[in-house]
Amino acid sequence: MLETLNMGGYAIFVWSAYAIAMGLTFFLYKRSVKQLKCAEKQAKELGLITEKVKTEEVSLEKQSV
Repeated sequence: MLETLNMGGYAIFVWSAYAIAMGLTFFLYKRSVKQLKCAEKQAKELGLITEKVKTEEVSLEKQSV
């Protein structure tokens, strides 16, 4: 088991490459989520996104009364 983890003496290079790749993946994910939220906020401010769900809920409530 330890021999497999040691990877023939190259473990420091292999595991550090995995760590760097995972770190960059996490960073890019968080950055993408932040940019998406910012873009959605700007779209709402410009009126490009409407709140249809809320108006449909209100109209359904009026119909049931």
